[in-house]
Amino acid sequence: MSVARSSIDQVIDLVNADGGPPLVVVTGRTGTGRSTVLAEIGRFLQARGRVVIDTRIARDGVPVDRRDGGTTPGPAGWSAPLTPVDGAFDDRSTARRAATAMAASVVPREAVVLVDDAQWMDRDTAAVLEALAHRVAGTAVRYVCAVALPCPEPLRSAGVAALRRLRAERLVATVRVPALDLDATALAVRAHVGALPSPELVAHVRARSRGIAAAVVDVVSSVRDSGGVRLVSGHAYLVPDAPDDLADGSAPPLRGVSLISPAAWRTACTAAALEPAGPVLPALLATTLETTVDEALARLRDLEAAGLLHRARDGSRRFLVPFLASRLRAELRPYERRRLAALVVRAAWQGEVALSRPALADLIAVAGRLLPAARAHADLVAAAQETRREATPCRDARWWRAAAELAGSEDDRVRAWLEHCKAGKRAGDAPATIASARKLLDSGSALPEVVRHELYMVLVLALHANGDTEELDAVANGTAFWEADEAVRAICRVLALILRGSWGAAYSLLLRARPIWAARPATRERGELIQWVGELVAGRMDEFEAGLVVSPVTDGEGMRRRYPTDWAIACMVALGDVQRGREIARTAGLAESDLLPTHRAVFALAEGRPEAQEMARRSLADRGRHHFELGDPNFYQQFGSLALAKGELGATRQLIATARAEMHALDHVLDVLDATIEATLGEVDTGRARLEGALDRARDNGVVVGTELLLSMLVRLHLLAGDVPGAKARVQDLDAVADVLRSPRAWIHATSGRALAHGDTAAAAECLRLARETGQAFDEASLGLQLAWAGLAEPEVLVDVYAFYGRLDAPLARAWTRSAMAARGVPVPGRAVTKAENERLLGQLLTEGLTNRQIASLLGSSEKSVEGRLGRLFSRTGYRSRIELAAALLDGSYRH
Repeated sequence: MSVARSSIDQVIDLVNADGGPPLVVVTGRTGTGRSTVLAEIGRFLQARGRVVIDTRIARDGVPVDRRDGGTTPGPAGWSAPLTPVDGAFDDRSTARRAATAMAASVVPREAVVLVDDAQWMDRDTAAVLEALAHRVAGTAVRYVCAVALPCPEPLRSAGVAALRRLRAERLVATVRVPALDLDATALAVRAHVGALPSPELVAHVRARSRGIAAAVVDVVSSVRDSGGVRLVSGHAYLVPDAPDDLADGSAPPLRGVSLISPAAWRTACTAAALEPAGPVLPALLATTLETTVDEALARLRDLEAAGLLHRARDGSRRFLVPFLASRLRAELRPYERRRLAALVVRAAWQGEVALSRPALADLIAVAGRLLPAARAHADLVAAAQETRREATPCRDARWWRAAAELAGSEDDRVRAWLEHCKAGKRAGDAPATIASARKLLDSGSALPEVVRHELYMVLVLALHANGDTEELDAVANGTAFWEADEAVRAICRVLALILRGSWGAAYSLLLRARPIWAARPATRERGELIQWVGELVAGRMDEFEAGLVVSPVTDGEGMRRRYPTDWAIACMVALGDVQRGREIARTAGLAESDLLPTHRAVFALAEGRPEAQEMARRSLADRGRHHFELGDPNFYQQFGSLALAKGELGATRQLIATARAEMHALDHVLDVLDATIEATLGEVDTGRARLEGALDRARDNGVVVGTELLLSMLVRLHLLAGDVPGAKARVQDLDAVADVLRSPRAWIHATSGRALAHGDTAAAAECLRLARETGQAFDEASLGLQLAWAGLAEPEVLVDVYAFYGRLDAPLARAWTRSAMAARGVPVPGRAVTKAENERLLGQLLTEGLTNRQIASLLGSSEKSVEGRLGRLFSRTGYRSRIELAAALLDGSYRH
């Protein structure tokens, strides 16, 4: 239950209670949702026949009728249920007479009077309200007043005393609308982004908004619009480098700030920029505003009274809502922000302000050339070096960019731009990487040959990551090139061809140009690495194995030694060889946490670990890299297979679209997913045609890796179509590919194909043994289901398969397994669990927009059966249409 709902329920209980207090005060900070609480209470009471009078107090203390939105005084003849009466505060008899007159219009109607923004009432109105509480006590009339905290004068002094007296007589109750807790924040974030937020995203929003409901919406909008939120398969993740401050032009409208004058507004904006100064803030504020420290302190106290600032024990002042500080800083002009940042930096240099090295570097990066260049440059470089492991890449990039602009020598400038390029690459910021690489390559600086060559290759990868296909094609075709020597041109052309999916042309060019690139140490290493991977892709396993040499990696050797190791693991990922991939990692001395996120995820997916899907989603949400990853197609294929087993067809299709937009090399593996979806929806011929086309494309390109997946699926589709000779012909192709690749995955699929096409129980047993012994738990389950369904494996296999898919929470695969169990006479455990799971799966499939015929094909049942199940589900749940049920499932309100 959200905290707002809890507050609503409390107020309703007080209003409806016999002998309850006549006055209920709803308090909370600006933006917590007091007005929302009042509105919900009004709707609830009106729906139950209560008379509700809805008013609001304007800033000038005049009550207005909220029937027209609360913008004008009530219409002629309108009897205000609460209004100021001159002299009521000083003369209690005047207050009582006014209360009697006002009560006469509400008591006979047993009205509930809602008064929003009651903090603006004056002392006379407060006196009348106190008298009203006495006058209507014992009746059914209730006054519910919403008051924003901190309460301004004049109500603060008069209201506190009145509340104290009323509380002593039990005539008032106070209900506070608290800030949203983490759970309520998560619900608000989910409603705004339309996806389930990660704990990191919720914590970030909660910290920046302090749980103030209005600020939560602003924070989420800001982070999302700045690219700080990534959506993956219905989940929302916080990008690790999500900025804390707002970029120019990205600030949402400023809401929930009540400032009394332009001077207070200027004070707030300036104080937000000077906030890091801590206890020295008043002095710096006085300097900036050209006033005295006493006047600056008085202005800060006004902001504290307005509920914007909080004073800590050490004398420092912080904005209660950090996002508000960012929003106020965004109101300043760029030069003003730079000037104020420079002011804080100088104070820190003088020892007046205590700042961490990173915080100081952040301010220096803002101040730029307004500071002495030499010292500012030295501090930025020191921060980048000292926090190399801790600083996020984007923060690191900001520091190096500022250092480049402040550098006093060409060598320092080149070094800073190089580091900026590396940080941009780590952050996945392709535009920044491209810009810094071009700046260095076009600068005419005397870069070391190895650095220049590396920059060209980084540029090619960044162009690919940025989607600059036109320039990338020009590089691949050799029709456009930069000022690079012949060896670099050759390697870059090969790399561009690979990125565009032309493995055959790339490998041919690599061999032709070998005398050129092999003669230069700077290009030989990369060329040999590409050639080594090319041998694998083409199925020349002897040459590939000869080049597979992995040595231990130590921290001192850095990424240069790590790079071949990552490629070696990626090759095993591409082959689907989990065991050997882990062996390579162990040989290199890499722990699980040292592996690339996609490598960790694909191992977990293949091994069927319950956390695999979350690991896969996170690896997609944080992919700060620009290099070509050979294992990506298999990663997407594995991730998509799990999503499909869960019945998430839309998510699977989105994964395929994302993968095809990112890569072209080895993309034939993705056609397996497309064909699987088509076949499960009854389009067997369409799926078979797709696989045939993908197989022809791979063969024309000289690619063997991944074709075993295409052929294995083709065997199944031939059998579904009743084409046994076609299936047996594909088994021969599968055996040939397995003989070439000699990988566990190839042998597993070859033996499963032989078992299915020839009815070979020995081959079926061999398939499951291989999968079990090589750690391919996901393949063992999916192939075990097929083999047991065909009567080629013991029925007991289905019990293990059913439990496996249960651990993965894969309801569609569980439904398929139940069908197989029923056909083989295997009891299905847990009738109640099965019923709930079936309903959840049916609801999930409705969100996919499938027709009854498609659902029937997917579940292996008839349209009539699906219609009956849907009818019973609607009858039981009370939903009246597919749309209602799908919406309930999507927003989390569906309860099965």
